[in-house]
Amino acid sequence: MLSETNIATSSGNQEYDAWLYCRSRAAEQAAPTATLSLKSKTYRFDPAKYIREQLDWQPWSGTAERPGQQQVLDAYALALRQQHERRDFENGRLQANQLQYWQPGQVIQNWISVDAGHTVGKTCLGAGMVSHFFDNFAPSIIYCFAPTSEQINDLLFKEIRTQREGRGLPGKVLEGVPQINYKPNHFAKGKATNNSHGTGTERAQGQHGEYLMFVLDEAEGIPKFIFDAVSSMASGGICIVLVLRNPRTTVCPAHKIRKQETTANFRISCIDHPNVMQDREIIPGAVRRQYVMDKLEECEIVNEHSPDEYTFELPWQPGIIYRPSLEFLWRIHGIASSKGTDDTFCPPGRFESACARTEPYSGDDPDEAFIGIDAARYGNDKGTLYIRHAGEIWKEDEISKQDSYEYYRIAKKACLKMMALGVKRIHLRADAGGGYGNFVDNLRRDAELQDTSKLKEFKISEVHFNGAARDQEKYSNTITELYAYAAEAVKVLKIKNPPPKLERDLCERKYTYVIKTSAGKTRLDVKQLVPKEKFKDDYHESPDDGDGFVLACGS
Repeated sequence: MLSETNIATSSGNQEYDAWLYCRSRAAEQAAPTATLSLKSKTYRFDPAKYIREQLDWQPWSGTAERPGQQQVLDAYALALRQQHERRDFENGRLQANQLQYWQPGQVIQNWISVDAGHTVGKTCLGAGMVSHFFDNFAPSIIYCFAPTSEQINDLLFKEIRTQREGRGLPGKVLEGVPQINYKPNHFAKGKATNNSHGTGTERAQGQHGEYLMFVLDEAEGIPKFIFDAVSSMASGGICIVLVLRNPRTTVCPAHKIRKQETTANFRISCIDHPNVMQDREIIPGAVRRQYVMDKLEECEIVNEHSPDEYTFELPWQPGIIYRPSLEFLWRIHGIASSKGTDDTFCPPGRFESACARTEPYSGDDPDEAFIGIDAARYGNDKGTLYIRHAGEIWKEDEISKQDSYEYYRIAKKACLKMMALGVKRIHLRADAGGGYGNFVDNLRRDAELQDTSKLKEFKISEVHFNGAARDQEKYSNTITELYAYAAEAVKVLKIKNPPPKLERDLCERKYTYVIKTSAGKTRLDVKQLVPKEKFKDDYHESPDDGDGFVLACGS
């Protein structure tokens, strides 16, 4: 249990003081917490203060790059503030100039996904957030899910009971039953998902209210229909969805929701925990350094870092580079390993490094820009426009209208933007199979873009994805070669503001090996990207971001 109140005093070292968890002796000897009224608004948007003063434990803090419990609570508080501001603005109670946390059109990340190593306090954190929501928003309805009744009752609700016991908090936590009762329209319940008997979403859906919270604990084993039901219920009111797991795979619904635009993602590593950092028990019952060192025996010491393989150094052993085993990844780092990276061009670690890169690649010519346009093929698809310039690549625009002129207008706008930045050469590549070829002809005829006094070179290429690859010894067609080249470019480029679906398109679109015969010679092991139609069958969406990205990467 992580909410014990044993004493741990400051280490005397400022570097570690931020990690200190437990209360001082004076706090431990204080009188029991006074009864909390549901009418009080003291803690509504300060869950950390509520946890400290009402539940009597201290969330541990990390950094934005290496988060702890406090960073998750900050995201939770922000989502609550933003939803309240949006509601008050839409109801006319706030004007635009009064908004502090949310702006019209801004996406609110009210889904909070926490992937974590073992025993870092994710269940303790989930219990604290349930109590905070229950006690500060009325009337509130909270549903907590876990794969089995033992997991929901003996883990999450055991922690809830322990934290609330004897504290005069509203409602009654039932013994032996995962439930907090207060009023008919204000309650918290836990449900196991392994007894659904295939009955689908109807066992979970139906709840709507002013304040809703859903906690999916041990979410690796929760089936898709629960996620679908929660998505349906989370569409109205003030709602928080908390997804907690020790991640093992990248094929479960709990992993896929991390790519939603509405999800705030966190990954908490055992290595960053105060007990491990200081090599002593600051938080009773939590992970210790020895556990990390035992698992370290499965890792390999290497000579240099490789983002593809999540290599790492230990803060207390600087200079030694380790390549983690798959088990170390999820047990210690909280990283879902994907065996599928053996048949995809861009590993997730490489993509994450490109997104986190602080400096652009210095090898690009600043006078040159590449623009890639993927044209929509089907009714629900969207055209995408990506730009690579000066060592960075980003999504510049999206085309939702099925209209050639709209493609021309947005493409020209992007070209003019690059010209305003001093670019002298633009290479624009467009998917030739989208059915909007007229926009390319319009660009070729555009006098402003063809003015050599403004632009030394304006090169347009129509790319047939199923056409022959340049390197026919390795790739069966152009689109396969483009994805392979883009994966190499990601090693050095900085990806700016990646859209939520880009990682999926680049890191999960697989390739196979096919036999290809040319001029009477049989070639084995030629790579071929899975067709777009197969990707759509698997993900119910076209890889529009991936295709636009690889067109802009150049080759």
